[in-house]
Amino acid sequence: MNTATLELPEVATRAEWLAARLKLLAKEKELTHARDALNAERRRLPMVKIEKDYVFEGPEGKVRLPDLFEDRLQLIIYHFMWLWDAGKPRDNGCPSCSAWADEIARGDLAHLHERTTTLALVSRAPFAKLDAFKKRMGWKVPWYSSFGSDFNYDFGVTMDESVAPLEYNYRTKAEHERAETAYYFEGEQPFDLPGLSCFFREGDEVFHTYSSYGRGGEAVGGSYYFLDLTALGRQEEWEEPKGRSTGLGAKAGNETLYPDQYEEAEVGCCR
Repeated sequence: MNTATLELPEVATRAEWLAARLKLLAKEKELTHARDALNAERRRLPMVKIEKDYVFEGPEGKVRLPDLFEDRLQLIIYHFMWLWDAGKPRDNGCPSCSAWADEIARGDLAHLHERTTTLALVSRAPFAKLDAFKKRMGWKVPWYSSFGSDFNYDFGVTMDESVAPLEYNYRTKAEHERAETAYYFEGEQPFDLPGLSCFFREGDEVFHTYSSYGRGGEAVGGSYYFLDLTALGRQEEWEEPKGRSTGLGAKAGNETLYPDQYEEAEVGCCR
């Protein structure tokens, strides 16, 4: 790759680099302590009992929310966006959600299970669509369909003004317009948006403990957090400092590749 067009970091001596690194290290430690405190505050949130009997479809047929725990105490659901045309589900899910799911390794699931926590995907599309796409991707993570249920609507990831006023990430449509983030609501309704929701099970009772939307899904790590450590970052146009986008990062307009398309893409020697 030709780097002549990139705005690269300044070249410094080792001593100058170390001085700058130590200054940044102090801020990183502040952030680590702040993140620890934030995580503790998150764990202190109250929880809400789930009263509705949600029905999903999985590989074994109809299941209910307690079944998704797989006999563990905790459940993390990733609200995986599906793509629709004129009210009909496509054969593909969202490319960005696909990239997120593709980073779930066997080790992630094993370590979560060891700590009595299950991770599962849930989408509004019919299960046959999900199952075919899962096989194409080669994923092992459980995936369930909420098609025909209120689950997506109740947890704020399906936008449909005929069902309820638009709200995403705890903001109304008017609040998003004032924050200049009304782009969330662009598209033919109903449509889906991403999110994460956490649940706790005590016997037969299920409680909702946490949900996060938008960029909140980044907080679980993955390749973005690795890239954040590098000089070029995520290589996306919005990042600072400017001039470090290689063109390989995600672009506006949802041009992210599906995981099985990387080998087909002509991305040069830096693939």
